Amino acid sequence: MSQGIRNGALAVAVLVGMFGIGSAQAQSAVAKGDGGDKIPVVRDWSSRSVIHRNPRTPEEFERAGRTADMRARYRDPRYVASLMRRIDAEGTSQPQSLLAGNARAGGVATATNDRRRGHGDPAPKDGEGSVLRDWSNVLGGGTSSLGGSGVPGVFPAKYNFDITATPNCTNDFVVYPTNAAGATSSGNAETQTFTMTGNQNPSGTITIGVAGTPRSVVLTAANDNTGTNFDVAGNNAAEALSLANAANRWSGQTGIVATNSGDTVIFAYNTGGNPGGNVPITDNLSNFGTTTTTNGTGSAGQATVLAFNQLYNTTCNATRSNANAPNVMWAYNTGTGYVVETSPVLSYEDDGKQVAFIQRSGNTLQLVLLKWAAGQGSAGAPATPGIVAANGAGYAAQRTNAGSVMYVMTLNGTSNAGNTPTYSAPFVDYGDDVLWVGDGNGRLHKFTGVFKGTPTEVVGGGFPATLEAGLKLSPPVSNNGQVYIGSSAGTGTVGGKLYRVNAATGVVNATSAKLTRDDTPGVRESPIIDAATGRIYTFVYNDNTSVYSDTGRCNAFTGEIDGCRAVIQFTEFFANGSIGSRQFVGRGNGTSRVLYAGAFDDAFYSSNNGTGALYIVGGQPNNTFYATLWKIPIVNGIMQTPIQGQTFGNRDRYEEGAGANAGTDNLQQLSPVTVVKNGSNEYLFASISTYGDLDNLVGCGAGTFDNSACIYMYNLSDLNGSGAGTGAAWGTGNIPSAGLAASGGTGGIVVDNTSATTGASQIYYTQLQAGGNAIQASQSGLQ
Repeated sequence: MSQGIRNGALAVAVLVGMFGIGSAQAQSAVAKGDGGDKIPVVRDWSSRSVIHRNPRTPEEFERAGRTADMRARYRDPRYVASLMRRIDAEGTSQPQSLLAGNARAGGVATATNDRRRGHGDPAPKDGEGSVLRDWSNVLGGGTSSLGGSGVPGVFPAKYNFDITATPNCTNDFVVYPTNAAGATSSGNAETQTFTMTGNQNPSGTITIGVAGTPRSVVLTAANDNTGTNFDVAGNNAAEALSLANAANRWSGQTGIVATNSGDTVIFAYNTGGNPGGNVPITDNLSNFGTTTTTNGTGSAGQATVLAFNQLYNTTCNATRSNANAPNVMWAYNTGTGYVVETSPVLSYEDDGKQVAFIQRSGNTLQLVLLKWAAGQGSAGAPATPGIVAANGAGYAAQRTNAGSVMYVMTLNGTSNAGNTPTYSAPFVDYGDDVLWVGDGNGRLHKFTGVFKGTPTEVVGGGFPATLEAGLKLSPPVSNNGQVYIGSSAGTGTVGGKLYRVNAATGVVNATSAKLTRDDTPGVRESPIIDAATGRIYTFVYNDNTSVYSDTGRCNAFTGEIDGCRAVIQFTEFFANGSIGSRQFVGRGNGTSRVLYAGAFDDAFYSSNNGTGALYIVGGQPNNTFYATLWKIPIVNGIMQTPIQGQTFGNRDRYEEGAGANAGTDNLQQLSPVTVVKNGSNEYLFASISTYGDLDNLVGCGAGTFDNSACIYMYNLSDLNGSGAGTGAAWGTGNIPSAGLAASGGTGGIVVDNTSATTGASQIYYTQLQAGGNAIQASQSGLQ
């Protein structure tokens, strides 16, 4: 790292303290040197939506005479995260001045050579088939304790308290939506009671939870009480105690807790109520006697949104009540019967103390602003925020208090159509404190004062801005006075477009040509903007229109429809009717699929001229059935001819039929791609929901329909696989370095630190299977 960059990192810390976390208290803390110079980072779905390439240090801003611009930039967490990515890439050591200030707020001062993590990971942990490596935690209670799961393309939101310090057990946290109807727990939990008999050393196993699901664990009778073993070296009472302790080590994963009384073990759901079906326990032990079932009373609870801290294995184990699971930092039911089914976003200038998200009940959409308080609620017994503000002024007055407060704003007018899910996550312009969100009826909504002022929906003067009525809208992105958003596709000329809206007036400045086939999800994924070159990247699964009719490559396969998966690039101020510039990434074969966004490599982020690559999951050129990685080179901001990578998933239509779009439809869910540079390695993560076709990877099945959902990790620095190699070039013969079973596939994958602390450079996602869990795994090896 150059001396200028070293000094720049320290200057960033001071400036974020003074301007970003902007308060008299923060400035005083800087002067006293007690932690006000920390650099927090937010990573959520929107972190990937505006690309700040080769961002400037404060020193570089000052040399260019752009001090005012600098102050605005450092209030934007996306810009700060991009700058720290640059410092990581260019440097090999921390400035000692930063290291000296790291012993604060839960961090530990260290002289490690950088903030990145090596490969000295702890051994993989057991648990659901020995595949969930760091931790797995339930997302609710609900019916049969299976409430909550991931959603395709939906990301958790991660907050890092200070990325110049050791990852923080107390103040680093991750927020997950649950995709389940909120409910408050009441009454007593349902129980199953088992009795130990015979005063013998039992043998065999016992499965807690429904076998083969994410919320299960197999415990084995053994001579120790660690991991998935329980100790059978005592009498009946001692064995019952050991079994209860073992079950509770995994209660975060199963949602089932245990107690013991003498020679009995009582298993119970994590929520009150009679949720339907007995507590699922499969007994293959040699000494279980009678079983007694007691129905619960009241109603099962279900959080709509929840957060975890005490995240990091090894580092945080001493402060966790259970080393196999994180701590539930808070869990709320923000609306009985409401579902949070899109990605949440976090505030920045107040240590991430506020969360914004959309919740839906039927055709009603609401924006929720939540100021959380640690220690409230659990997944199966969520709390209700202590104060429910009646208006924006009330929320603004209460959000600086220690307790929790929530303000709910129903989106103006008819905001959803068809009583079906919405897809637009909120996007925050942190500098102006403005939030944008699309609805399920073709309209773009604008809210002001969301995190720092008086929250208000702008109604009038062009807002809500109607794009095309009745359509589902994508998540929006704003930049340089414009808001960009996509829509689902109707018939004829309706929908399937990218829109450019004036952020001040709501006027639709330009609408692209129709980019997708009729009656498809259209442009459902959020566009990505390269702020430096003003290039916009748009993702479509089936582009067969009068504009793009590529019969040479996109003609129908057997029993399928015409169309290609494509990335289409537009300029920042594209004209009305623009068709953009298209790059092919495999055939598109259905009317219900979505092409989720790709991710850029470090070369692109670090370049001065927009040169690098975009990686994305597409299809094969000559067969619609197979999930395939693609690399799109970018030179001077312009996409070049894509290069096909490895096919890592088998077909997503497993029975062909006659006629267009006929046959049995598997609806293969493929994740967005996530790429992270960590030390000398650069990792790519992507998942598939069924038919994972790389059976050489332990834990990822054998390419069949129902047992091979998997998340794969590719080391872009060495594409020869897990063994040491010279680093193969990108191509169809590449091999992933690791794989990890992921029931139902995954939603969006968020990364956190590039840290030298073992167990602290992780990825976070949710499983899509019903009753799916929140997952943490390692960046380097999915351990």
